[in-house]
Amino acid sequence: MPWTVRTSCCDELGISGRVLRGPAFTRVRRGVYVPAGADPYSPDNRIAAVVAGLPVHAALGGWAAARILEREAASDGLEVFDGGRWWAEAPTQHSTLGVVVPRLGVAGSGGSAPILVCAARESRLAGRPDARIFRSPVADDDVLSLGDARMTAPVRTAFDLARLLPIGRAVVALDRLVHLGVVAPTDLAEYAKGRRGWRGASRVHRVLRLVDGRSESPQESVLRLVWVASGMPRPRANLVVRTASREFVARVDLVDEVAGVAGEYDGAWHSGGDRRSRDSRRHERLLALGVEVVRATSADLGSDARAAEWQGRLRAAYRRARRRPHARAWTVTPS
Repeated sequence: MPWTVRTSCCDELGISGRVLRGPAFTRVRRGVYVPAGADPYSPDNRIAAVVAGLPVHAALGGWAAARILEREAASDGLEVFDGGRWWAEAPTQHSTLGVVVPRLGVAGSGGSAPILVCAARESRLAGRPDARIFRSPVADDDVLSLGDARMTAPVRTAFDLARLLPIGRAVVALDRLVHLGVVAPTDLAEYAKGRRGWRGASRVHRVLRLVDGRSESPQESVLRLVWVASGMPRPRANLVVRTASREFVARVDLVDEVAGVAGEYDGAWHSGGDRRSRDSRRHERLLALGVEVVRATSADLGSDARAAEWQGRLRAAYRRARRRPHARAWTVTPS
């Protein structure tokens, strides 16, 4: 957790109020400062500033707690819980896709999501622009201390994300936590079962039905949601396609192994000439086996209209797959 200085601790630290208000420090929120040069709007500094002022009956929650859990568990370099407006609780606009599909390109831009603070119902904590006070019982078992942070435990963090976020964003969040091994779907289902009647608790089971911990990025999660919303059979994530004799052909983002249809998300790292050439060769090998490949980019997932077009391409791939005369020449295995 980044170092912060509270005005109430100045005497203890030997820092005068004049020095604190001078060029050596930057104010993050009322009564909390960070050293000059630190970005006061970075998610970690925002979290540290809120943590510095938390009373003992309150706990950090939501995306901020998930960010700390992610940092403890991840080794892939991704920062899914980046504190962008994408993680705000405000509902998205109505989607014509059948599920509320989160829009890529919003995370980390267009402002920041408030930090969720879970507090007792009788708490007198007041919300601020950077923090949202959520009055909900927080049992001792629901609290975890990591470093300076008093925060919600993994299953409670997942529970709150699932019940407070729009469905699509909640699926992305839980995909990440399950993928990292931070929480198990069965544990979350059991936890939610014991909290019937809590705000949003009934939504948790709907979210869990859409979760796949094999997803390795938000883009894969969103692409899977668009696929599911098309009415086509639900795909499996990150499996290896092999020949009937078990030779490796390709590892694909999504695949319906029965129909022989795969979905691939092409991020910015796919734009280089060498990578495009390798992608073309692997897609040719998949097609030679009888596996249809439908590629997607961020533009395909950026609006309902573009996502609907991608769904049309997906349905066309299913039609082509059904017309193939030869017997199935592929198999799939875990990666």
